[in-house]
Amino acid sequence: GLLEAGCQVVTSYPGTPSSEILPEVVRMVKSAGLNTYVEWSTNEKVALDNAYAAAIAGKRAAVCMKQVGLNVAADSLMSAAYLGTTGGLVIISCDDPGPHSSQTEQDTRLMARLAKVPVFDPATPHEAREMAGKALELSEEFGIPVILRPAIRVCHARQNIVPGKLASNEKKAKFEKNPARWAATPRFRLMLHGELNQKLKDISRRFDTLQPFNSHDLEPGKTYPLGVIAGGVSWAVVKDLLGERGRRDVPLLKLGAPYPFPEQLADEFLAACDRVLVVEETDTVIELFLRNKEKVLGRLSDHIPSEGELVPQVVEKVLNTV
Repeated sequence: GLLEAGCQVVTSYPGTPSSEILPEVVRMVKSAGLNTYVEWSTNEKVALDNAYAAAIAGKRAAVCMKQVGLNVAADSLMSAAYLGTTGGLVIISCDDPGPHSSQTEQDTRLMARLAKVPVFDPATPHEAREMAGKALELSEEFGIPVILRPAIRVCHARQNIVPGKLASNEKKAKFEKNPARWAATPRFRLMLHGELNQKLKDISRRFDTLQPFNSHDLEPGKTYPLGVIAGGVSWAVVKDLLGERGRRDVPLLKLGAPYPFPEQLADEFLAACDRVLVVEETDTVIELFLRNKEKVLGRLSDHIPSEGELVPQVVEKVLNTV
């Protein structure tokens, strides 16, 4: 997805479940003869800084790491959100609910909220490929870093995908000197913060209609006793379980782009349901953003476990109790 979208710089520091991304970039760059620059960096902060340098010079860039690696790069991430980009920058942070090989089960969607940058949450390898290109486009359009957050079941899954054409992106780097932005002091940071907040408002409205990543299957004018909101891998699990049961009476709202939160779309879904179950890994993000908490079931109501991976057996047990 990155290379199809003309990504010119890809950096990384290894950490499962993100370690397989860069070797595949290397393989495809060599096989297609692309001019993409690829680097294993000293650590995650260096990886982000080098990709960001390309993005502020107008190139399309990406950096890959696992969720705890984003902690190492957090200082750069926070400033990059304020300063913005001129090219596209995608930060791929792979989450490890379980955890299977990590120190924490932390949720990168919360880091996106803290940094005030958009986040995409793919449900399948195919969707991760599609979101990679969409994230680069969104980053370039709004001049903002974008996080792509595939969880371990996406990172370690296989799916048949027909690759698109790969071609070198010949766009040259061009850095425009602007000390008020790139070397911003606190007074200018205040102005940049205002610009960042406006970008998020505009992107939130975009996410209200960002199909197929954000969408529901409500029938117009119909009300439901129960609806389910989910994103990422959890959405795929819920969709499969409801399909296996033939439960067409339970509508499903998919939030594959959960931040900035698509409030209008969520409110529309809430209004049509008496109760709503929120299924998400690994923390409360969607649940916290929903305005009407009275009809919401999830972690805050103890309907969803507060730790561990939401594998099908766990989700099925939850669905049997609501």
